[in-house]
Amino acid sequence: MLGIDAWVSLFGPAYFAYAGVTVPFMVTWAIACAALAMWNNRESRRQARLAPGIAASHSWPASIGMFVLVAACYIATHSAVYVVVRHFVRLWL
Repeated sequence: MLGIDAWVSLFGPAYFAYAGVTVPFMVTWAIACAALAMWNNRESRRQARLAPGIAASHSWPASIGMFVLVAACYIATHSAVYVVVRHFVRLWL
């Protein structure tokens, strides 16, 4: 299944909210998950699956820009999951 690492990463903020862990740990988790997603979906790896011997790459500024965008999306999504689970934990406990 495509993007399984992104779906599995959502268990982190849910657990952090349930356990009462502070937000900086959740943000660190989101950045680590974004780095893992970028590493697993890097262009050279995709090209290697399609045609051996061909390596394509982006410039460093473009790669950093894409990482910042992906990390921001992960942080936003993880924050939403954290807030929702934290809300329900306060209702249940």
